[in-house]
Amino acid sequence: MKPHKKQSHPTMSNYRFLYAYWLIPAYLLFLVFQQGMVYKGSMDTYEHGESYLAEITDFEIKQIAAQSNGYVDIRFEVDGEVIERKLSLSVQMAQELMESSSVPIRYQKGAFQEIVLFPTYEIQKSTSLFNMSVAGLGLIVTIIAGFMLNRFVKRRSADAHADEFEIERVD
Repeated sequence: MKPHKKQSHPTMSNYRFLYAYWLIPAYLLFLVFQQGMVYKGSMDTYEHGESYLAEITDFEIKQIAAQSNGYVDIRFEVDGEVIERKLSLSVQMAQELMESSSVPIRYQKGAFQEIVLFPTYEIQKSTSLFNMSVAGLGLIVTIIAGFMLNRFVKRRSADAHADEFEIERVD
């Protein structure tokens, strides 16, 4: 007599990896929070920071396929200390600074958004608000899809356990 073989079907372990889906809404929640902090930090620095005139030491626009962005290196002095920063800019922001050798800024040491460029403040504020809105919408959609995915996994798991059976060979 040969030992009996157990026929196996997909079990919960086959679907458990689908719970990693929840990393997507977690990331989108992080983006909503981060963009909200950029928005709030920009407004706070603009309202409470000190005004300076920063020298533009380098300016660069990069165009890669459908994505374009720019960088600006600025230098300014605060209480005898020279501060140099490289700031990333969208194309719209970069266009505001193209012909300038200096730029008025607001600076608040230790703030979430330490530097706000005057000419690009409104664009920066609206961009972070837009990014926060898009990430928030994506978060809502992925949470709804996540609950549907959870129901699917639970249903498959219950079905897999209900379908388990043993085949025994009798010679």
